[in-house]
Amino acid sequence: MTRKGTARHERNSPKAPGGRRLRLGHYVLFVTIALFAAGAALLWSSGRSRPVTYYKNVAPIVLNHCAGCHHPGESAPFSLQDYAEVKRRGKQIVDVTSRRVMPPWLLEPGVGGDFVGQRVLTDAERETLRRWVAQGSPAGNPSDAPPTPQWPSGWKLGKPDLVMQLPAPYLLAADGVDVYRNFVLPIPTTARRYVRAVELAPGNARVVHHAFMRIDPTRESARKDAMDPEPGFAGLHTPATAQPPAGQFLSWQPGKIASAEPEELAWVLEKGCDLVLQMHLRPSGKPETVQPSVAFYFTERPPTKTPFKFGLMTYDINIPAGTQDYSVKQRYQLPVDVDVLKVLPHAHYLARTMDATARLPDGSSRPLFRIANWDFNWQGDYAYQTPVFLPKGTSISIAYTYDNSTNNARNPHHPPQPVRYGINSSDEMAELWLQVLPRRAEDLAVLEKDNAPITYQRALAYNDYLLRQDPNNARAHVEQGKAYLFLNRANEARASLRRALELRNDDDEPHYFLGLLHRLQGDLVTAQSEFDAAIAINPENAKAHGNLGLVLVQQGRLEEAAERFRTALRLNPDDTIARQNLERLRQK
Repeated sequence: MTRKGTARHERNSPKAPGGRRLRLGHYVLFVTIALFAAGAALLWSSGRSRPVTYYKNVAPIVLNHCAGCHHPGESAPFSLQDYAEVKRRGKQIVDVTSRRVMPPWLLEPGVGGDFVGQRVLTDAERETLRRWVAQGSPAGNPSDAPPTPQWPSGWKLGKPDLVMQLPAPYLLAADGVDVYRNFVLPIPTTARRYVRAVELAPGNARVVHHAFMRIDPTRESARKDAMDPEPGFAGLHTPATAQPPAGQFLSWQPGKIASAEPEELAWVLEKGCDLVLQMHLRPSGKPETVQPSVAFYFTERPPTKTPFKFGLMTYDINIPAGTQDYSVKQRYQLPVDVDVLKVLPHAHYLARTMDATARLPDGSSRPLFRIANWDFNWQGDYAYQTPVFLPKGTSISIAYTYDNSTNNARNPHHPPQPVRYGINSSDEMAELWLQVLPRRAEDLAVLEKDNAPITYQRALAYNDYLLRQDPNNARAHVEQGKAYLFLNRANEARASLRRALELRNDDDEPHYFLGLLHRLQGDLVTAQSEFDAAIAINPENAKAHGNLGLVLVQQGRLEEAAERFRTALRLNPDDTIARQNLERLRQK
């Protein structure tokens, strides 16, 4: 019976001659797989159930990723330095880390490259936190605890070389519209310095929306400050002499982490300059004082490279109430080869997603970054660990989406209202700023020339926006006139500048730019009259003195011209045009 059955099986088997050995091999293989699976399941189960303790497993995560902000004296609202503090907040920690709200890092990991100071938990770290809380948050053995990091007190970049503070606090009213205030601080340097880092302490981060830092080598900003009885002077516009250092992100936003530049990218600070700190302040419902401080960090090595900064943005924003997926796009094509060093995206409370993409000349594309869940309170600039090379002809584009519905918990309007472009935090913006380094030094001028008309067109659009808000905004008419002038639209420039003088006749800038317009057109008599009017209002207008010197040279009045050039240089030692023309006159 057995043999017949066996024979039948052998005849039906594909490999009858070795059938018994094949069945035995299958059996051994099956048992091996079963034992392996059982062992793996046992290991997995034991790993899942193995106790997770604070000192051995959780403390390294919290101290490395959380406590830097969550310790006394820092921006976080509570401390996370010891077992009791972390246990008390355990469920909250699991919630915010599982939703990737904390640690605060807006960029999607792995998209666009690796970034300096990236604050991201791994899936394993988040799972460790979850299991610890699920197991009752055991402490474990204190001997397993890692050493507590020693965070620097005060300035994040260590001891500064120079610290300046606004001498007297500015009092922000309890209510009203957002305030733009420009604080002027003389920089006490007696020689040229090279700056590798600047760090701002806002003086009351609760009410500061953002801050920009500019350098004024003249006394123009100080003069405006002296005319205002309160600290600083009001308004969105600083004098044209106050500019950020070339190619630098000298700004502060909520959540920004201070960082130092490579020494080769340091910037030059001449002696005798003023720091102009423009702060956007938001009333909180009660009177608030604001007293910012700024720290400078110097290097002895002069910079060897100059970066360039440019922006993609649009003022064409009009988001209907209730819209959940409003989109904005913009693009720019590179005229030269560059390395992208940093990116700085910006929007307000309705923004949800942000994508920046580079489409290369060969048709391929690569992401520069992605933000899947924008949070206004944690914005900043981001430096690539390895600069991103983009060849000439690359098209850089942005695509931002906005949610103006009740589903957006950050919506400042209840119920939702239509929202347009605007400078207040309850309005909206769509910006991306990039810091790039041209591959060839001579290409810096190409980038500047390519971006100049874009900058002036942007100025026209922005001041059109301001004039829609207030047609009698004299400053906006001045800025509009300047943009028209540099776009060679002389008639429109003249009309805007004349309108500015009708609204405010004690402003020297409209006269100066009208003088420049007439000098460029060859009308020397009218040009001289306008420069004289500008100097009568503001004797420290260095550019008016210098341009008047050029007019006097063309009129053959060389001694008077030399005196004007000397005055321009006294007011602004960096005026190379005045210096060159004075030297030419000396050689005659």
